[in-house]
Amino acid sequence: MKIFLGIFLTLLLFAPATMYAEPVRVRLIIDGYEIIDLPSPPILVEGRTLVPFREVFQRVGGTVGWHGGHRQVSLFFGDNVLVMTIDETTANLNGNFIEMDTPPIIYNDRTMIPLRFPAEIFDFDVDWDDIQRAAIVNSPNASEGESSGIPIIPLPPVTGNENASENEESDKVELPWTGEQNDLPPPNAVLAETGGLARDVSTSVIQTIAHPQTTITALQTPLETGVAAYVAVASSPITGVSYFVLPDNRLVVDINNAVSLIAGEFNEISNVPVSGVRASQFSQEPRVTRIVFDVIGAAEFSITLSADRQLLTVSFSRNRITGVFGQSDAFSDSLFIQGEVLPAINISTEGFPHFFTINIDNATMDAASGLFATGVFASHFTVGGRTDGSSYVRVYVHGDWPSFSTAHSANSVAFMMHRGISGVRYDSVERELRISRDFAMDISEVRHINDYLRYRYTFVLPPSAEVLGRGEISILDGFVNYVSISRNAENHNIYLTLYTTRILSFSMHEEPDYFIIRTHLPRDVSPFIVVIDPGHGGTCPGTIHNNIVEKDLVLDVSLMVAQLLEADPFITVYMTRRTDTYVPLLRRAEFANELGADLFISIHANAAEIRRGVINPYPNGVETWYTISELEEAGNFVLNSREYAQIIQRHAVLNTGARDRGLREEPNFVVLRETNMPSVLLELGFITNPEEAARLANTQYRWLLAEAIYRGLVEAFATHPPSRSM
Repeated sequence: MKIFLGIFLTLLLFAPATMYAEPVRVRLIIDGYEIIDLPSPPILVEGRTLVPFREVFQRVGGTVGWHGGHRQVSLFFGDNVLVMTIDETTANLNGNFIEMDTPPIIYNDRTMIPLRFPAEIFDFDVDWDDIQRAAIVNSPNASEGESSGIPIIPLPPVTGNENASENEESDKVELPWTGEQNDLPPPNAVLAETGGLARDVSTSVIQTIAHPQTTITALQTPLETGVAAYVAVASSPITGVSYFVLPDNRLVVDINNAVSLIAGEFNEISNVPVSGVRASQFSQEPRVTRIVFDVIGAAEFSITLSADRQLLTVSFSRNRITGVFGQSDAFSDSLFIQGEVLPAINISTEGFPHFFTINIDNATMDAASGLFATGVFASHFTVGGRTDGSSYVRVYVHGDWPSFSTAHSANSVAFMMHRGISGVRYDSVERELRISRDFAMDISEVRHINDYLRYRYTFVLPPSAEVLGRGEISILDGFVNYVSISRNAENHNIYLTLYTTRILSFSMHEEPDYFIIRTHLPRDVSPFIVVIDPGHGGTCPGTIHNNIVEKDLVLDVSLMVAQLLEADPFITVYMTRRTDTYVPLLRRAEFANELGADLFISIHANAAEIRRGVINPYPNGVETWYTISELEEAGNFVLNSREYAQIIQRHAVLNTGARDRGLREEPNFVVLRETNMPSVLLELGFITNPEEAARLANTQYRWLLAEAIYRGLVEAFATHPPSRSM
């Protein structure tokens, strides 16, 4: 197979500025046949031919798929599978990442992909006839003289929707397996008559939380667990999990940010409606461990993560809680909850100071209520089930309110109440941490560390807070997972850290009996929120010319902007990255949406080519890109993206003296299209222009750019304050 990897040396996040100029319609000839009945004609964009992916590649015997949730197209041909993402130049070929020079795009509501790249990968010959203005494609057999032309294969019925309409996307993404070829469905596969597709009956959502990379060390089968469930074992907390059911009834479970030590088939089947199980390292960058279950019929399944996020259970029946019992010693009380598989729990303290509730996801209750005979904190507990398929254990407190911690074995949770941390409790109704005022502290001197990219928020308390003790308190209320109290060995300060499920803000005030740390959504406490998105990062450097690497330049300027904004008490700034790491495009938009940001700005640097690999050193200047979303068209904002872009562009030109290249409207940049607030993308200048590159390399000039962005944001907020801030 011919794979021309040498020509894909430059990693590009976006197409060049001229990429989306008005395209030219061209002809398409495949093995001597001109294709004239396409729903959208081939187009020529900056010397690249783009074609409607489904109609063209099905005609030559390929199998295609559209996966709306990820905005991805897949092409199956021969022994190969190629997955491409709209507006992204990184493609996945047989599980390996390679770079294209042109991304797929949405044009006139059709998905258009670059013709030459996949055609050459699949051993087709591609040529261009300038006289006919036609792209000419010859299949492998035709190019070897075995045939003067293959017949055009009639298009099969289209299932699903390969267009970009968001309202056609389903909640469950149908993404093909792109690992081993023998795990691919046959072309035009039809779901076997097995009674329908597997059904998800999970009763809780697995939150994505920032954690270091983990390792999947084992996959326990039903013969090992003793019940109708598989358990993936991780060496440390799992960042996140995604899963979906394919049309051929395969359940695909992806464990994110995970190295796999498990590989191959796990087909020791006992009492589960599964005919086969496979596991592998699906992706190296980002690292994803994938487990695939061949489900039989419309079997119910649920997926849960243990409280410590180290055990992922895929159950093909509801968990059954077989025993609940209490135990006490002189210092603590413990509650043991035993199930057929490890119970997935969360805790509610809404009954303070009389009781707290341990909720158990996707479980039936087959255990009895009981007593703590000599309970230090608790007197008794009651059990029950709910109509949503979950169960609960309610623990009644008769003494001081305890601190909580958890531990687990293969199929049980030990919930411990103790005095490891004293004088601290979490009120899940008010969502606040109450600290007894048993020590002296000036809250104005407490330092706050907002490590929001890792979902951590730390209060640095004085050494007098030593009386609080050390350890962890399990919260698990959907906002805060747990609270950790530790001591700094150097300065003896006490670090109180809240580990959260999402980005939150925290404030501290004092009452007569308590220091109060209160939980807030950022929008509830900040008049103005802006998200700065430094483009590229990590393994995606962006464009590289004249000794400037785009990812480094834009991060440096972004950090300067953040520094200026952080001195403004009315504006809260968040960044999609603060170090040299790569963040997927869609995640950048989701990050801003989850925060409820008021404004979003993505910062990039430009490059120009006469043709591929040949630099054009003349273009220079700054330009600002935007798109008008449906929300903006509906008048949901006091400032729209075009007006916002005008403000940023004006300040960038005035503050730097750079050439004004004006505004550019583009509906297909992911970070502009998917954000739910006015958003712009600023190009700082052309690093392919030697003079402008020299300026961009200068720290003083970078500060001018940062000040321009800062002034633009301040003006945007001052002249068009969000309605919630008025």
